[in-house]
Amino acid sequence: MESSKLSPQDIENQLKQLNIEYILHNHEACMNIADLQQHTKLNHAPLIKNIFSEDKKGQCFLISARHDTIIERAFYKKLGTSYSNCRMAKPEVLQAVLGVAPGSVTPFGLANDTEKKVKAFALDENLLKEEWLSFHPLVNTQTIEIKREDFVKWLASIDRKPEVLNLSEKEEVAAKPEKKEAAPKEKKAAEEDKDDTKLKIMHKKNERFSDWYTDVIVKGDLIEYYDVSGCYILRPWAYGIWESIQSFFDAEIKKLGVENAYFPIFVSQKALNKEKAHVEGFSAEVAWVTKYSDTDLAEPVAIRPTSETIMYNAYSKWISSHRDLPLKLNQWTNVVRWEFSSPTPFIRTREFLWQEGHTAHATEKEADEQTYAILELYRRVYEEVLAVPVIKGVKTESEKFAGGHYTTTVEAYIQENGRAVQSATSHNLGENFAKMFNIQYLDEKNEKKWVWQTSWGLTTRSIGIMIMVHGDDQGLVLPPRIAKVQAVIIPVIFKDSEKGKLDAKAKELEEELAKAGVRVKIDDRTNYSPGWKYNHWELKGVPLRIELGPKDLEKGEVRLVKRFDGSKSQLKQENLGKQVAEILEQIQAAMLAKATEKRNVRLREAHDWESFMKHLNEGCIVLTPWCFDEEEEKKVKLRSKEEAGQLSASESHLTGAAKTLCIPLEQEPIKEGEKCFFTGKPAKKRVLWGRSY
Repeated sequence: MESSKLSPQDIENQLKQLNIEYILHNHEACMNIADLQQHTKLNHAPLIKNIFSEDKKGQCFLISARHDTIIERAFYKKLGTSYSNCRMAKPEVLQAVLGVAPGSVTPFGLANDTEKKVKAFALDENLLKEEWLSFHPLVNTQTIEIKREDFVKWLASIDRKPEVLNLSEKEEVAAKPEKKEAAPKEKKAAEEDKDDTKLKIMHKKNERFSDWYTDVIVKGDLIEYYDVSGCYILRPWAYGIWESIQSFFDAEIKKLGVENAYFPIFVSQKALNKEKAHVEGFSAEVAWVTKYSDTDLAEPVAIRPTSETIMYNAYSKWISSHRDLPLKLNQWTNVVRWEFSSPTPFIRTREFLWQEGHTAHATEKEADEQTYAILELYRRVYEEVLAVPVIKGVKTESEKFAGGHYTTTVEAYIQENGRAVQSATSHNLGENFAKMFNIQYLDEKNEKKWVWQTSWGLTTRSIGIMIMVHGDDQGLVLPPRIAKVQAVIIPVIFKDSEKGKLDAKAKELEEELAKAGVRVKIDDRTNYSPGWKYNHWELKGVPLRIELGPKDLEKGEVRLVKRFDGSKSQLKQENLGKQVAEILEQIQAAMLAKATEKRNVRLREAHDWESFMKHLNEGCIVLTPWCFDEEEEKKVKLRSKEEAGQLSASESHLTGAAKTLCIPLEQEPIKEGEKCFFTGKPAKKRVLWGRSY
């Protein structure tokens, strides 16, 4: 007869008996890291992912690492098994060995493994650098924060010792030389096993989205992790995308009369506190500099979370007459917002790059026009440059920019995790900041007036959104307009005697493509096989691969492979530049069309609470008639959160509160007698709801 399993309270009792202090957090059921990021705010510890696997011999292995760690296959050999022999343990094995259900895997479950079926508990060596660790106490509705040394003490009390390993260490594998066969089939190289090249994405996008995303941005050479949590190195492949966004947007705002400038990164405490409502909106995220060397500063200075309070003191000096208006400035810079929730590269980080524009106008009408002109540019950045569909709208009062008159937004949607993303915002600040910073002008009648202001920003979050929308199980899929390399030419060489002719033709085609405006690169590295190169550039998302083999040379053709849909075709080398340029534009349009279709499938309407929650829990964004009552909006958030938390862990659903995303600018008018879906009061307009980052 199987002995009864321990409960969460039993784990707490064990810690108390050992005089171990801990912090217990209660929260909604969290099935994965994405849920934890949404619903938990830990005091000290990082989020930790725990993987429980079983090999073909029935041996079990428990692995714990920071949530953003890329776990390589090589370390499985150190555990006495291999990656190919392991699989995720079935629910019945989880229950029998650790005494937990799916979504609750935890080292605390080792206390239930009295028969020592877990052969090894692997702890990533980077966790030893953390003072605090965090684990579920057998259920995924609670998380315990515990000091590292106390966790090791608890492990010893149940006669367990972790195997501390570098889970990110890659196995040293020599690059494969090109095959030199007498008469092989030219295209067979593409079938080279990705597992051998170490280029394979290890997680499915629609199964383990958070792990998939981490895998893609690291293996796709976009991000390198840094030793300050929440800060990341943007590698050239990522920064090149940002430069493409910059190039488009900067040219467009200059057509609107906007000039670039630069303002300091520091803001005085006095200036930051001038606008109370504005400061309250950022107060929890403001980072302060309090010392230099060993000396305390006389007054702390903040690192800008945004620049209204930095720029507007200067505006008050520069503006005195209607002749000084409009004043339209933009800066490309970085900001720091010290997020307490677990960061996600590009999407939610402590430091990020952005542009922020700030304008001053004589009239409300001019400020309105500026606000919506920028909003339209943001739509174009996403739809025309990134091929990501967005919905333009206005934020509700409770969601608008702190201290502003109103906020407009473009909202994107990620189908695989059912979450919306605020993609860029353009604010009409009204006269609020002008009154705080004394920004006045004399009009034509020599009367003093307050200026009307706007502010607007677009960040590197746009890169993360693009990755999430377009990426697939093979890696990145880049829209042609932002790809640093739009086409890669790969000579397929089987004999040394062919190399000279193929290299010469590849160079000739490269020059023709470049003249046609195509960003092109030849991959003529001799230490990698053609198959390795195919997988490498596929992972990095290059829109087109152009293969050139001996038979192609004879026929005056090339083989063209589209990253977007994997389709292959033969093209004549004559006028290749023109052909490729046209194909790239076709791909750009097709990517937007596909993403829009996927988004629209999950854009639902609801006229009552039951259908609203049904669509919401299916991961949809939901359009409803609304009465615009702020107190009722709070009730929707609370009730949706509570009802989602009541669903069983076995049901497929998203957790968390619904929030208003925007009041879409394009919508059907409210019909006579149409009621609010929640209160039954007369509806005024339709509002888009969803769960968001």
